This record gives sequence, structure tokens and C-alpha cells, in this order.
Amino acid sequence: MISVKKIREVEKKAEAMGISEAIMMENAGANVARILNEKIGLKGKRILVFCGTGNNAGDGLVFARHSLVYGAKVDVYFVKDPKILRSDITRKNFGILGNIKSLGKPVKFYVKNIPRMKYDILVDALLGTGLKEIVSEEYAKVIEKFNSMEGFKTSIDCPSGINSDNGKLMGSAVKPDLTITLHDRKRGLNPGNSGEIIITDMGIPKI
Repeated sequence: MISVKKIREVEKKAEAMGISEAIMMENAGANVARILNEKIGLKGKRILVFCGTGNNAGDGLVFARHSLVYGAKVDVYFVKDPKILRSDITRKNFGILGNIKSLGKPVKFYVKNIPRMKYDILVDALLGTGLKEIVSEEYAKVIEKFNSMEGFKTSIDCPSGINSDNGKLMGSAVKPDLTITLHDRKRGLNPGNSGEIIITDMGIPKI
């Protein structure tokens, strides 16, 4: 198991070795898509990815792109305008997906208004492991909607609304069937708050 502080140190060491944030994000999103494809199959599935504004959203955008490769139909919902995505690499991955969309591929974007359609798979890429404060009312409403929808629910790295270090509920949290956590299992994750837990890598050696 690993703490949030330790994983940040690992990521910094990886960047010092030349493994960029972009490479780690690409590996993370690609591996999440691969695991879901192996577990339940993505071909022909309708997927809705819930994105916040940070790097967890970037992982979700990479996942969305790779899901298209597996033959899925993907919708991406943004809590806020994607113009304010926080990191350059997350914005770049949004741009890449937008370019793919412009080619007529089966991907659609929704901002603020959650689409009222049925989905086979719901993916949580909202808040990630850095959460230390109570979830805002805006995100709490989105999480409530996520939990109420039908479909196989998956969180990337950590269920949004759970403190990754101690497992504390930060007001409101996603209730996934599966959490695909990155590099190592976070200390606060357990079957009660995360569902099934699968560890995948970001291309970082054990440091």
C-alpha cells in the first residue's frame, strides 16, 4: 500500500528519470481501458466518463480515447467548462479527443448537464487522490447522480469523495463496482468504499 505523499514522491522521481506526466497519464488511461475490456468487453458498449478539472480527468480522457479503439461509444461529461481544465497535459488530451470527435468518431461532450441516456459503463474521473476537504455541493450533486444511474461503475485511481490515505468519507462519495488504482493500492481503499480493487501501472518502476 502507498500514501498520497509517497506516490507524489514516486511521480517526481519518475519525471526526473524522463518519464513525463504525459507518459504516466497515457499509460494510466490505456491500462484502465485494457482492464475493462478484458473484464467486461468494451466493443459496442455505451460509456459515460465523468470528468472533473484535474489530472484524474486527464486519465479519464485518455481512457475515453482508448475505449474508442476497443469499439465503444463514449460520452464525456464535464462538471465545469473544459476550457478551465487545470493542467496542460489534461487540456492536450481534451484537444486530442476533440480532434477525433471531429472525424466523426462516436464520442460526444457534455458540459454541466448530465445526459439522460442509458449507459453500460460509468467511469469516475472526477476528483482523484488529492482530496483533503469536504466535497463541494456542486460535486456532491454530480456524485449523487453518478450513484443513481444504472451501469457498471468504475473509479480511476480512487473513488471520488474518499480520502485516499484513511478511507474517510468526505461528505459524499462515488460507490463503484470496481476501482482501478494506479501504481499501488492507496491506503484508504477497501472493498467497502471501492468495490473490487485492481492495481495497474503507469509505466513507473518500483522506486
